[in-house]
Amino acid sequence: MLRLVTAFFCAVLFVGVYAAIHVGVVADAELRVLEGFMGLPGHEYARDLVGMFDPAPFAVLSLSLVAGALLARRPRAAAAALITMLGAGVTTQQLKPLLAFQRDFPPMHFMGPVAYPSGHTTAVMSLALALIIVSPARLRPLAAAAGGLLTVATVFSLLVLGSHYPSDIVGGLLVATTWASVATAVLRLELKPSLAGAALGAFVLGAAGVFVIALRPADAFAYASANTTFVVGALAIAAGALALSGSVPAPTAARRRLPPGSPRARG
Repeated sequence: MLRLVTAFFCAVLFVGVYAAIHVGVVADAELRVLEGFMGLPGHEYARDLVGMFDPAPFAVLSLSLVAGALLARRPRAAAAALITMLGAGVTTQQLKPLLAFQRDFPPMHFMGPVAYPSGHTTAVMSLALALIIVSPARLRPLAAAAGGLLTVATVFSLLVLGSHYPSDIVGGLLVATTWASVATAVLRLELKPSLAGAALGAFVLGAAGVFVIALRPADAFAYASANTTFVVGALAIAAGALALSGSVPAPTAARRRLPPGSPRARG
C-alpha cells in the first residue's frame, strides 16, 4: 500500500508542477534558477556526464544492471529494475510531445517547447532507483547514496548546459520514482525503506559543497548573493533527488527459515 501511495503522490505532484510552471511568478523564478546554473563553469565536464545517459550508453548501463541482478539470482529484483527503467523511459518520451509548450529562455539561448519531463533526468533517476532495488541489503545505503549523488550531478549538469528548465528536472525525477514504486508493488517484493543512503548522500554532497566554497569563498558568496533564487532552487532540486532516491523501498534480505523443531517454529 505504501508503494502505491508513493506512486499516486508522485503522479499528483507531477501534474501540480506542470500546472505551476504556467503561472508567471513560478516561470520567472525557474528562469532565474536556470540562469544561475548556466553562469557556472565546467560545461565540458557537464556535457560528458550527461552523455552517459544518451539512449545508447543508457541501454548498456541498464542491461548490465539487469544482467548483474540475474547472475546474482535475484530475478524479481531484476524484473522490477527493468520495469522501472523501461517504463519510466517510455512514459517520458510519450509525455514530452503531449505536454509541450514554449517558455521563456535566457538571452542568447534557445530551448524548444518539447521539454517536460526531462528524458536524461528520467534515465539517471530510474537507473539510480534500479540500482537500489537490485543491491543486497548490506550495500543498499551505499547504492542509494551513490545513485542519489549521480542523479544530482547529472541534473545539475543538464542545468549548467541549459538543456532543460528546473521543472523538467523535477518532472523526470517524479516519473522515475512513480515507476519504481509501481514495479516493486506489482512484483510484491518484501521491502524496507532505504533512507540511510539518502542521508549519506546528503552528507557527502554537503561536504563537497563546503570544499568548493572554501576554494574561493569570496567569489562563491558574491555569486550566491547575486543569484539567491538559484541557490534556493539548487538546494531544493538536490534535496528532492536525494530524498526520492530513498523513498522507494527496496527488497530486504530473504528471511532465514527456522528449523522445524525450534520453539518459534512450533508457535
